[in-house]
Amino acid sequence: MQSWFARLFPFFVLLAIANPLAPPASAHPHVYIDMKTAFHFDDQGRLESLRITWIFDEFYSAFAVDGATRSGSSYDEKFLSALAEENLKNLAEWNYFTEVTSQGTTIETGKAADGVSTWDDETGRLSLAFSLPLKEARAAPPEAPVSVRIFDPSYYISIDYLPDAPVSLADGSHEGCAAAVNVPEVEQVWTNLPESAFTDPNSSLGANFASTVVLTCKSGKS
Repeated sequence: MQSWFARLFPFFVLLAIANPLAPPASAHPHVYIDMKTAFHFDDQGRLESLRITWIFDEFYSAFAVDGATRSGSSYDEKFLSALAEENLKNLAEWNYFTEVTSQGTTIETGKAADGVSTWDDETGRLSLAFSLPLKEARAAPPEAPVSVRIFDPSYYISIDYLPDAPVSLADGSHEGCAAAVNVPEVEQVWTNLPESAFTDPNSSLGANFASTVVLTCKSGKS
């Protein structure tokens, strides 16, 4: 295994999980990700997959590509391809940090596919894009909207939507569908967190800071 595999994204995940009882003073993000999500539909107007794009902060991006071979203004394609593949392989254990629900019930997702890592030389930031299919396509009528949250449970990694065009609807038939992003007020969240959020090993601290995208479609969509 090449040495750069040791610097992959799961390295940060494992660091966070290694110390679930970290005191409040250290319970803050160390890696930052900007995100956008595309909702993909089938011909019957049902949600069938999510296309998730993560743009890593400059510090992690530089760390991840340190020592990799440059190819013009980017990096070697084999390196980037292997980076995406290994990241998705390791993230599968945490369901790619993605939670899909409807009325409090979990909607099962499948294995991520079409992973692509890209390098933006102008910003010095690495991106990872991948598709996450639902195991069964799902309608999202007003009485049973579909909710999506994407977060690191440990909150070692902060994942926030981009301010411009964070969510889009794509493919198939999605006329009459809309997605709204609900962003929590971070300072208010910190103020109201119980002590158990830091001391309970089963606590999911990051869930408290996660934005929720709610997808609804007009009645009659099936």
